[in-house]
Amino acid sequence: MRKTRVIAISSGKGGVGKTLVALGLSMGLANMKKDVLLVDADLGTANVNVALGIPVEYNLWDVVKGRTDVDNAIMSVEDHLDLLPGVSGVYEATFWRMRDTEKLWRELDGVLTRYDYAIIDTGSGIGNTVVQFCIAADEVVVVFTPEATSITDAYALIKTLHKEGYDGNIYALENMVRKVQSDLVLAVSLKSMAQRFLSREIEILGTIPFYPQISKQVRYQELGKYLHQSDEFMFYMGTVVKNLVKSGEDLGSYKPSFWSKLKNRLSKMMGT
Repeated sequence: MRKTRVIAISSGKGGVGKTLVALGLSMGLANMKKDVLLVDADLGTANVNVALGIPVEYNLWDVVKGRTDVDNAIMSVEDHLDLLPGVSGVYEATFWRMRDTEKLWRELDGVLTRYDYAIIDTGSGIGNTVVQFCIAADEVVVVFTPEATSITDAYALIKTLHKEGYDGNIYALENMVRKVQSDLVLAVSLKSMAQRFLSREIEILGTIPFYPQISKQVRYQELGKYLHQSDEFMFYMGTVVKNLVKSGEDLGSYKPSFWSKLKNRLSKMMGT
């Protein structure tokens, strides 16, 4: 049976390019011929399909509400890359509950065996919904930018996951870096904070430079095309992808079903 690595892409605050990282990482893995499912779980403000210019018939909210099954909602983006679109502009979805998380992942558990990776683009912050999606994942990538508030909020997310008993790998990824010579400085600082105050090890995946053209491509709904044509972006993202793939090479041969892992983690989170 295929071992699917479920990886949440999250952040302590908005505006750090989390969705860009989730999409770039998914595309980079797909380029390596890894089968990837990208799940847009930024509830209420999901925008992956918009950035790609892909019309959507069903989304994960339709799956949770029983209006369709997960197979109908999943759509192909390109070779080796599928998308489960998120929900945007639905007020009810902002009141996401634990049972909604359980319903979604129960549905997903049956299809994850088709994929090598499931990349979960979560919301930002340390609210219950974000934490639930992170807890559900095997690993979490915390995205931050070279700003004091961003690194503080990134640490807050790591601290929250640690307090909730999260036992998966946590990675740090610095995005929107404007000075190449400052590469990894803040990531190392974040790693040191986690070691010193939480006795928690986190791994550094790398850095991604700032690209002012990105927002324009999102407006034009051509982000995917731009990323494929940007050799520089894909070079940096390729390094991140290689580091991530390498980090999983020591995974054991046995891996319980995703649904069983989720139940165990959510039970710990609820204290039951």
